[in-house]
Amino acid sequence: MRRAALVACALAIACVPAVAYAAVTSPAARQATSGAGNDRAAGARAEAREVLAQRRFQDNEVTAPLRSLRERIGSALREAGRPFERAYDWVASWLPGGPPVLIALLAGSVLAVAAVIATRAGARRAGGRFGAAGQTGPAGAERLSAARLREQAEQAERRGDLDLALRLRFRAGLVELDRRDIIALRPGLTNHELLRAVPSPTLEGLVDGFEAVAYGGRPAASDDVDEAREGWPRVVEEVRAP
Repeated sequence: MRRAALVACALAIACVPAVAYAAVTSPAARQATSGAGNDRAAGARAEAREVLAQRRFQDNEVTAPLRSLRERIGSALREAGRPFERAYDWVASWLPGGPPVLIALLAGSVLAVAAVIATRAGARRAGGRFGAAGQTGPAGAERLSAARLREQAEQAERRGDLDLALRLRFRAGLVELDRRDIIALRPGLTNHELLRAVPSPTLEGLVDGFEAVAYGGRPAASDDVDEAREGWPRVVEEVRAP
């Protein structure tokens, strides 16, 4: 009797999963489950459509009034740069080491030019210390008289060394102004200070011409030397005039 009860209980327990499985896999249950899944899928699709309909997900055509102009300018620049590109490629292919060596040479050239420009600009910002101080020889050299400097300028002019002739006449003029107590010539005197100390329209032109040759790199011409020869006496006259 006890064994029959135990067997009946075991059979009942074993039948529970089968009954549950049958209930889940029955046609009615499957239809209900499928219906719920379809509803969730339809809701998800509708939500996705709403999100994609937002403005940030739409293709908006932004007008660019200058777009065509920029494109034409860019195309013209590319066309203008093609000869340089071909020249660069040709030189790089011929040069031992190729593009790296060519780039290094170009960079070195740019730095050298920048150094020259910076040096000349620094000299000009220094206010023309070379010109105002009259330093045409070694530092500390004995100052020559204005007459002696003019004589040396004439000799340089006869040799064709117009740059030196102009510098010597400039220095001679400064020495003459110092001798007449119009200025106090010293190594630190700048051309700017000179022009402030000497109210002479002629002197302004002489300083401009001297700086163009001494710092601007322009070769001196015969007109520069003639102007210096005739101009410095006028400077003294303009300063001494009542």
